[in-house]
Amino acid sequence: MVVWITGFSGAGKTTLARAVSKQLCSTGLHPLLLDGDEMRAVLGEESGVSHEERRKLSHVYSRLARLLSEQGFLVIVATISMFEEVRRWNRDNNKQYIEVYLRISQQERELRDAKGLYKRNLDMVDNSYEEPWYSDFCFDERTSLEQQARLVTEKCLECLKI
Repeated sequence: MVVWITGFSGAGKTTLARAVSKQLCSTGLHPLLLDGDEMRAVLGEESGVSHEERRKLSHVYSRLARLLSEQGFLVIVATISMFEEVRRWNRDNNKQYIEVYLRISQQERELRDAKGLYKRNLDMVDNSYEEPWYSDFCFDERTSLEQQARLVTEKCLECLKI
């Protein structure tokens, strides 16, 4: 299974991924967590931030998640994933796929700004991010982290028939 968590910088993707992973671990599962920032450091550090470079790296993330899933791992990916074609590829190429879109307002993301991207005006994604056409879950800041994690975890367990 692949759980793909997408949204703008500062939306809470990594935080949600960690919460879901923790809840799944409490059921005896051991998911693999692939965070976009960590994957970029490992797989694409030399990649730039142009539209095409981001697209190529997104496809690498997708193929890696599928490869691990096909080997029996439950994979949670937390990445901006700004291209609908990549998310559509995920849906078409993974037997079990759950997509989570964190649709957090810019005002809230600017308040969070853990990486200082908004403060430095470095978030180059907002203008080219393609919002998901279809996601299994679409959460905004009105839904608590606890509720988001619970709903996603329940969906994983339901899909895995656990």
